[in-house]
Amino acid sequence: GSGGISPLTTRLVLEGPLDSGKTSFLIGGRTTYSDWLLKLLPDEYKNSSASFYDLNLNIAHEFNPKNSLYLMGYMSNDQFRLNSDTLYKYSNKNANITWKHIFNNKLYGTLTAGYDRYQYSISSTDNPVNGYVYSFNINQANLKADFNYAFNASHTIDFGLNSILYKLHPGSYLPDGSHSLVAPDVLQSEQALESALYLGDKFTITPNLSVNGGIRYSIYNYLGAHDVYNYAPGLPIEVQNIVDTTSYGNGKVIKTYQGPEYRVAVRYALSDNASIKASYNTQRQYIHVISNTISISPTDIWKLSDPNIKPQTGDQYSLGFYHNFNNNIIETSVEVYYKHIQNYLDYKSGAQLTMNPHIETDVLTTRGKAYGAEFLIKKSTGRLNGWISYTYSRTLLQQDDPLAGQTINNGNYYPANFDRPNNVNFIGNYKFSHRFSISLDANYSTGRPITLPVAIYYLAGSERVFYSERNQYRIPDYFRTDFSMNIEGNHKIKKFKHSSWTIGVYNLTGRKNPYSIYFVQQNGVIQGYKLSIFGTAIP
Repeated sequence: GSGGISPLTTRLVLEGPLDSGKTSFLIGGRTTYSDWLLKLLPDEYKNSSASFYDLNLNIAHEFNPKNSLYLMGYMSNDQFRLNSDTLYKYSNKNANITWKHIFNNKLYGTLTAGYDRYQYSISSTDNPVNGYVYSFNINQANLKADFNYAFNASHTIDFGLNSILYKLHPGSYLPDGSHSLVAPDVLQSEQALESALYLGDKFTITPNLSVNGGIRYSIYNYLGAHDVYNYAPGLPIEVQNIVDTTSYGNGKVIKTYQGPEYRVAVRYALSDNASIKASYNTQRQYIHVISNTISISPTDIWKLSDPNIKPQTGDQYSLGFYHNFNNNIIETSVEVYYKHIQNYLDYKSGAQLTMNPHIETDVLTTRGKAYGAEFLIKKSTGRLNGWISYTYSRTLLQQDDPLAGQTINNGNYYPANFDRPNNVNFIGNYKFSHRFSISLDANYSTGRPITLPVAIYYLAGSERVFYSERNQYRIPDYFRTDFSMNIEGNHKIKKFKHSSWTIGVYNLTGRKNPYSIYFVQQNGVIQGYKLSIFGTAIP
């Protein structure tokens, strides 16, 4: 077992054998009790609260040399309130059971069944009359069979099939408390079935050259029960252009998308410590995520592909050079990549993303390109060890939706919400002795893009706000350094327990990194504010 306790968190992991070694288990958990610290921080945090917990369970059982069973479970819950009564909560649950069977010394297979659930909610009861709870959840049930056949030590194939049943509850807005007068509103649930067959081949052609290729064919069915809005052909997909509604019964196939995915990767060894890798792959994704980048809450919207929203597709190319030095003590690599994206969903200007019964009227499809280079230097052993990496990456989008009813940035490319060109990560460890060491962890990234209000104007006697082009500005860059000292107990072998102390500082430089940017109009002037969480050094 291993565990730890700190002023903020506690963790414990236990593992071991059962049943004379045929069964083994691992169980672990973490939790926090940080509210006491929030109350010691300045006044803007005194009414705040935060907590989380997570639990893990793994059980493995060997029936005989050819049959084994594996069980995995996980659950987590997080919640926080930032100096108000609004409570944000989100949680994950998943479980998987896998049976592995060895047919012979060339062929083995696994059969896996699993279930996943993610949900979040926002609630407020500050004013009992307006008390509400808004919630959203995604559920997935999956079944898959995977097989591996080895012709010989240099040639193996993988093949199998899988299915995922998606169930989304896109939102409910309900009264919270007996005094609330909030009108209940629940959106239609969605469901879809994604199935696929795949075949992969790994072949070592020569000691220096190996190839890994594969093909996967996926079929996606958008299913009822659901009401689908039909729009006038040739006109923008907008509420005023709805012509009728088609109702589908439970399990009825509403729309089918299908197509192949390809992948190939080649590795060539230049020497014992240097190699080149190149790859190409295509992807199809049937579930979309739409983010409101200004919100401080975990309120991303997920949407299944349907008759009005096509699947996202992409092609990616990559090339890398890898070289180790000094008997593989120092590892270096350089990788470049380029990705072409089709049917990526973005939101229209002024879009309503939450509790929208026809969200297709507030989104548009874009095409995009993502490209960049990644550099890494890593020293994994020795008194001084660690790594430093630098990534330059861009993700740019361009509206190409003829039925959007509006244009974004005049049809020119603009940065995606997660476009952060520069990222630097550094981890350094230095061991002064067997019992005392220090660690430094630093990371920097370019601030994410944001659309800003840049002017106020008057139209028809009303005051209006004029915004910049989409994502043409950025919030301040992110930088954080964490430092810790690690003090271990003695290293006697015959001890009931081995212990250590860690003393550290989070955000050593006290930088006020922005968590959210928001704007308030005060006396006719728009004021911008930056919300920082823990904008100080935390021991």
